[in-house]
Amino acid sequence: MHNGSMVKRAKVVVFGSPMAVGHVRPLMPLAARLVARGFDVVWAISGDASEPASDWKEPFAQMGVTFVDVDAVAPFARNDAFPTASATSVYLRALARANDVAEGAANAIAVAVAGRTVVAGVNDYFALWAYVAMRKLGIDRIKTVVSSFPSSLSAPSLDVGASDPAVQRELADLRSRHADVSGLDRPLRAGLIPDDPSVEVLGFSSKDLCLDPPDYVRLVGAHVDALPSVDDLGSAPHEHQALVNRLRAARESGARVVLLSVGTIVTKVALRRGPPYSHALKHLYSSVARAALGAGAVVIASTTVGQPEDFGVDEATLGKDTRDRVIAMSFVPQPLLFAHGLVDVMLMHGGANTFHETVLAGVPVLVWPVFGDQESVAETAGKLGIGVPIESLMYPNLAGAQSLARITEEILPKMLAPGESAWKAAAVRLAERVKGGDGLDTAVALVTG
Repeated sequence: MHNGSMVKRAKVVVFGSPMAVGHVRPLMPLAARLVARGFDVVWAISGDASEPASDWKEPFAQMGVTFVDVDAVAPFARNDAFPTASATSVYLRALARANDVAEGAANAIAVAVAGRTVVAGVNDYFALWAYVAMRKLGIDRIKTVVSSFPSSLSAPSLDVGASDPAVQRELADLRSRHADVSGLDRPLRAGLIPDDPSVEVLGFSSKDLCLDPPDYVRLVGAHVDALPSVDDLGSAPHEHQALVNRLRAARESGARVVLLSVGTIVTKVALRRGPPYSHALKHLYSSVARAALGAGAVVIASTTVGQPEDFGVDEATLGKDTRDRVIAMSFVPQPLLFAHGLVDVMLMHGGANTFHETVLAGVPVLVWPVFGDQESVAETAGKLGIGVPIESLMYPNLAGAQSLARITEEILPKMLAPGESAWKAAAVRLAERVKGGDGLDTAVALVTG
């Protein structure tokens, strides 16, 4: 923890990322490790009107990281221009942002660096603008981090989006604006990553877990020691300590614990789009909650931006007699619960961060994918025997997926039955293998040389 003014150090590592949690969290342990090793981290973030980059100012200050608010110097003027969640929309947004903010971001980063030696640049693969800015600043050593599940970069759908005429026009504009950035003169890998031989693409995952990454992604290992330890409970917020103690009591009484969380972005998308997506989400939560309660478990439901009734985990839906066994919270401290071994099964959407956390904790999963790399995560969980994919509106023909009815009537009760299920045994074995190497140490060595 760092409070107050920070002493500027001679050597700097520049970071660049979007503001979404899923793109910031994978880089935070690396930034913290670099600060602990004596480097200054200057981290530039570009946000949207609905999610400003400034939300990260205080968390970064607590880490001892210098925050650069790209929105303040180069706002992304077209943040509402691409409303759909298609691959084409993703590419257009990334390229348009690079066109709009790269120059301003480079200038703002230069001010924060203040003439000191820049050892390296680290950018999230969605932050093409950061790559361009770093190249314009003359940063030679750049590491691009894939914050999604690396296997997803090989998906055929990505090629379709990358070849869209609108995407190509935006890319041509970017090339003409930044002709001095040679990494843009070749087709972008996975539609987002410059084919620059001098840039190493890193993934914080394990070869035991990520079965088929593209050959240009170097798997450095998971964030093995980035999760909380049991000793961190005393410094946790009071409500989180109370939750841990409540779940400990439930476990001591013989109850299992089922965690339901499909992430903030998935929840926002489902609730914003309304039926049939909001209905599907409510049916999913309420069905799994009922099955878990029927097996004698305690249910924790993350409601993020919604309310318990949006998810069907309220008393009106589940009944007043379930009041003491259903905990609905807007924010659930997942890593803390995993560290204390208080989750027996998790329903998730397949986000890469949460998936790696469950793997390290040896927790079986039920995966309901919605978009992006979540399809790849769901299929991987099934192949490794650590979980089961669930059929969804978005992926009705997902490989290995089971119907929600079979999940609730057969599979979840087996997962929660006394003794160790086959899924739990596989999850524990996988956790031991994945914990064999710490990706942070490897990444620090690669970044700093």
